[in-house]
Amino acid sequence: MLNNLFSYTACFGWLIPFLFGLLGLLLGWLLFRGKKQVGDLSVEGEGALRAEADSLRARVQELEGRVSTRDTEVSGLKAKLATAAAAAAAGGAAVAATKGGDDDETYALEWRNRYLAARVKYLEGRVAEAPKKKAAPKKKAAPKKKAAPKPKAKAKPKAKAAPKPKVLYTDGPTDGKPDDLKLIKGIGPKFEKDLNGKGVYYFRQIAAWKAKDVTMVEGVIDSFPGRIGRDEWIKQAKGLSKGAAPRKMKAAPTKAKKKPGPKAGTKRGNLTAAGTVRKKPGPKAGSTRTAKPKMTEAEAKFEKYFANVKKYDSRAKRDVVQNIVKYCGIALRSRDGSLVACSQEHEVETVAKGFATKKLGLKTGQVELVKDICTQMKPDRFKSRVTFYYLAAKKAGKLDIFGG
Repeated sequence: MLNNLFSYTACFGWLIPFLFGLLGLLLGWLLFRGKKQVGDLSVEGEGALRAEADSLRARVQELEGRVSTRDTEVSGLKAKLATAAAAAAAGGAAVAATKGGDDDETYALEWRNRYLAARVKYLEGRVAEAPKKKAAPKKKAAPKKKAAPKPKAKAKPKAKAAPKPKVLYTDGPTDGKPDDLKLIKGIGPKFEKDLNGKGVYYFRQIAAWKAKDVTMVEGVIDSFPGRIGRDEWIKQAKGLSKGAAPRKMKAAPTKAKKKPGPKAGTKRGNLTAAGTVRKKPGPKAGSTRTAKPKMTEAEAKFEKYFANVKKYDSRAKRDVVQNIVKYCGIALRSRDGSLVACSQEHEVETVAKGFATKKLGLKTGQVELVKDICTQMKPDRFKSRVTFYYLAAKKAGKLDIFGG
């Protein structure tokens, strides 16, 4: 019986697992019918995840680069802002230190304000002169019976329009080609350039100057006081603005006939009665008076420099001033070179670098030294270069360089 059981199991034992497997396939087909599988997570899914991670990492790196660039720009802007603040503070200190000095910008702003006021008056005059718009023609009405003629009323005289103001300052040659201001006697290329820089381009502007305008112009340009009045700039400008010919320079006087002198032999004549040249009487015998020799042009200029130095230092030595004059040399031949313009920043730097550094041998405080001398010589509108160098050397304790 056992043998039969074993033989039966060996023959038909595989049938039951086979049926269970067939049933599982059938159930799987029924459950997953119509569904697609994307792929194996171990191969395709992992690759997709890695690609997405790489793209996200690249995006993060890009954003970090942008942030670093922005940080660099912000730090650069902060540095520029700090530099600008320091420059503004230094500029404010310089303005406070030089407040009250000769500043051409003050005059320019004053002229600018006057120009704007004149411009407003001019526009008001134009508005007053503008003709009123004509009213639209009315439709013809039915003819009415003629009434008795009324006496004509006298027409009121029209009010005169406000005169156009004469502009004294312009932003540039806005009214056509600028006039040649050098046609005015006394105005050369330098004065013409100065006047153009202050907004004066036309003869009519100079012709409209009043006394206060002349005073203002003399304070703005580098001119001797009273020169505008002596050379009659305003009178010449009025003529030139009306088309008159420019004033001609006076020709050299021709040799006039010599008037007959006193007769020979008289006390007034140059000849004695014998016909010899009369000698001028000298000092009496025994007197200590002697005739003073005439000074040369160079000696006269030096005396002028020396007198100006003694205004600030009564104990100034003549040989020290002479050595400073020799050091200045050819610069004293021109008027601009013989003066120091403290109102110009580049002039202050030039004196600090050229004289205080190179000649006096200073290593620090050169600009402060020059500004101190500018303050000391503030009462002088035209500051002599010789006096300026003397006071700078004295304040720095370097007069021994010039033999002091």
